[in-house]
Amino acid sequence: MNNDFLNNLLIKKRNENTEIEIHLFEYCNLACRFCGQDHNSKVGFDTIVYKSNDVIDFISRSPMSDHILNIMGGEVFNDLIPDELFNDYIEFATRIIDYCNANNQRITINWVTNLIYKKTDRVLNLLEKLGSMGQEVNLSTSYDFEGRGYAKMVNSLFAKNLELFSDYIYTIGFVLTSPSIKNLLKDDDPFFKILYKKHTLYFDYYVPEETNCDVLMPSDQELLDAFLFTAKNYPNVFPVSDWMKNETNKMTCYSLNKLTVLPDGKHVTCRYLSYKKGSFENEVNYTSNANIIESYINKNECLSCMWYDRCSFRCFVQADWVKRDRLDECLYKTFFNEVIEN
Repeated sequence: MNNDFLNNLLIKKRNENTEIEIHLFEYCNLACRFCGQDHNSKVGFDTIVYKSNDVIDFISRSPMSDHILNIMGGEVFNDLIPDELFNDYIEFATRIIDYCNANNQRITINWVTNLIYKKTDRVLNLLEKLGSMGQEVNLSTSYDFEGRGYAKMVNSLFAKNLELFSDYIYTIGFVLTSPSIKNLLKDDDPFFKILYKKHTLYFDYYVPEETNCDVLMPSDQELLDAFLFTAKNYPNVFPVSDWMKNETNKMTCYSLNKLTVLPDGKHVTCRYLSYKKGSFENEVNYTSNANIIESYINKNECLSCMWYDRCSFRCFVQADWVKRDRLDECLYKTFFNEVIEN
């Protein structure tokens, strides 16, 4: 089964835009446990503008005319990043914007950042310059219950920059690792409660990598517990909010129409490149997730499920991980039975 067939089969579920994920480099000022990058690597520093060619080529071949461009590191706004790289950022984005404007394409540019830096003027200048071109430009950031919790963050650069860039913040993500779920369920993080009142929050899936997956991979039961807890206590957190409010939802995953460009220029769909043989139930194909999507849909009998329209599925890469602790029944079916049906 290939991407074209699945796009037709899942036509009601597929997103109407593409996702382009550009990892400019891995160099970063933090070392979050859920991230498997080499935070000292500067590979990619000299190819930032060149990577705009990858974006333009992908857009030119896509049947869709609406695109989301997520630009990330590492940490692209790290204080240790030389100023001249910001000139490359502007040229990179400008080339893409000019192409889209000339070819009737719409693109949303989203810079993914941890907000931990002091040199904010050059970031504001970048955002304002792109905005002056009539371009929609956002920031997304993340909060880590387990590794970067309230005690470290509330009086930190994160809190200050969250306020400074508030007009640009599109969403704040939370990677649902096993440790972060345990902390979520304690419900004793005051900063999370503050964020919930002020910002759009989104629970993201942990994408497995070999180094510490045994510690970080959540079980199906833990994910179910997190979703049920959120539905009861924080119902505006996405995607749980969509599951509760909308009778029809799109897939969480964009991988049928997605490009990921790694710092060294390699193209993948959405996985790391260092998996051992046998880590997944299905053969690893770095250029397409079609085989694992097909496997997931067949195994869970999604097409005949009464909750098919409402469900947005899960991260298919995570679902295919061999060592994941599974429930006998699909956790989403259980969620909908408990929250919607009852």
